[in-house]
Amino acid sequence: MLVQFYNVTKVYTNGVKALNDVSLKIERGEFIFLMGPSGAGKSTFIKMLFREELPTQGQIFISSRSIVRMKRREVPHLRRSMGVVFQDFKLLENKTVVENIAFAMKVVGLGNREIAARTAEVINMVGLKGKEDSFPGQLSGGEQQRVGIARAIANRPLLLIADEPSGNLDMVTAEGIMELLYNINRKGTTVIMATHARELVRDAGKRIITLEAGQVVSDLCTLE
Repeated sequence: MLVQFYNVTKVYTNGVKALNDVSLKIERGEFIFLMGPSGAGKSTFIKMLFREELPTQGQIFISSRSIVRMKRREVPHLRRSMGVVFQDFKLLENKTVVENIAFAMKVVGLGNREIAARTAEVINMVGLKGKEDSFPGQLSGGEQQRVGIARAIANRPLLLIADEPSGNLDMVTAEGIMELLYNINRKGTTVIMATHARELVRDAGKRIITLEAGQVVSDLCTLE
């Protein structure tokens, strides 16, 4: 078991209850769509996974370790086991494709030879060969998102969290990004993807967890 939520409730200081008694389990190797309207609790759920937020009540386990009881000094190690892909890419504009990807590995202290090998590997995996020396401003939105995905998987995470990764992309580009995420999942990485895009989800045959008003209202393998 990779992720376990037990009776998780999150109430912010302004009184907003973002999650309300959420319990669920996610197995290693699963591909999960996290759906629901704005304000349903998706962002809070995601922030809980990498301990940007802690629950007001309940327990969360990642790889059988409580992240609620985790010491502050242990949090960086937790986050190294995860990759995060953002809707707005969050690339460093003054760095090339190679430099953006390498930066994620330098932060965790990998050596230059290992960084070079992994960078070449993930650039090839996401289909950006020939774009290594391009800056983000020279790339299309889809290409920028592929750089974001390459950066997120460069440290070989157990869990890839994708927060609306297709939100700023046209449908054809979004479908290409989805196929890339499916390929990453087939190689063994667990993927949790928050999305509003029902058309991408409907025929995927993946597990769909739907939140409304902070509660899990459905947990299915097809979208009705």
